[in-house]
Amino acid sequence: MKRKLLRSFVISVLVLAAAGDCWAQRLDKALLTHSSESISITPLIYGIEKGFYRNEGVDLQFRILRGDLAIAAMVNSREVDYIYGAGTAFLAALRGAPVKILSHDFKSVLFYLMAQPNIQSGKDLKGKKVAVSSLGGTGAASARASIKALGLDPDKDVTYIVIGAASIRMAAMESRSIEAAIMPVPWNFRMKQKGFKDLIFAGSVMSQPLTGIATTREKIEKNPDQVKRMLRGFLRSLRAVKQETKDVTEFIARRFSLDAATAEETHKVVLQTLSEDGTVSAQALQDLLEQSKREAGVTREINVNDIVDYRMLREVAKEGIK
Repeated sequence: MKRKLLRSFVISVLVLAAAGDCWAQRLDKALLTHSSESISITPLIYGIEKGFYRNEGVDLQFRILRGDLAIAAMVNSREVDYIYGAGTAFLAALRGAPVKILSHDFKSVLFYLMAQPNIQSGKDLKGKKVAVSSLGGTGAASARASIKALGLDPDKDVTYIVIGAASIRMAAMESRSIEAAIMPVPWNFRMKQKGFKDLIFAGSVMSQPLTGIATTREKIEKNPDQVKRMLRGFLRSLRAVKQETKDVTEFIARRFSLDAATAEETHKVVLQTLSEDGTVSAQALQDLLEQSKREAGVTREINVNDIVDYRMLREVAKEGIK
């Protein structure tokens, strides 16, 4: 009797193992990259951790990789399947790379203009130094939009000081060598705890979609089924970030080494700027197109629909998300 039970148990284990191997073999392996690990990729990495992409049959691996290298690896060597840097993909497509953006998760930027405690309003910032990571890119554009919204001329009334990483900009604020700095979430909360003042949330005055799924035209044409499963995982992740408040807040605290209160405030900002359905407005895309053309020195006529294509995303949404 014992032998029969043992034999049945062994057979069951082997059957389950074989089924597991079969399932693993059915999973599509895919590599997705982004240039940094920031709050803006919260929906992506939360979705991977919760198994939303795996449930769609995609073994999605995430790696940090500089934007230009990611585009090259996606277009040329095909070692990268997708990138999450929709802003990077937008600029690459503008310059002729055969890539398309298929979704967006945030509809505006996640930056705050932070100031010294004695700077109480825009007029107090006139003639002062404002730190940015570079003179181009999203941070600088956010700083300019914020300063303009405060009633100043962003080209004449302040002096921009280029200081690299957010940690270095905060150190410059602490040494009082600058009067203000554009800072990404959650650095703004850390600075508020140190007594600095947030003058304005740049996301309230600047809509610029920067993260979402992008891939090559070849991938869309040759493996549309995988692309649709990726987008289904994306939409499931987007919905979860909105609905699973406690789990997402704890995830943010753990992933980004934040205390509970800061993680909760960060999640509130994420909800404030998150796209409703994985798309952003046509006007926001057109504004981004015009800004990107100026920065890249592109003068030819380009249709934004040649760069951003939400059709597959909408098909997936229409089919329903479990």
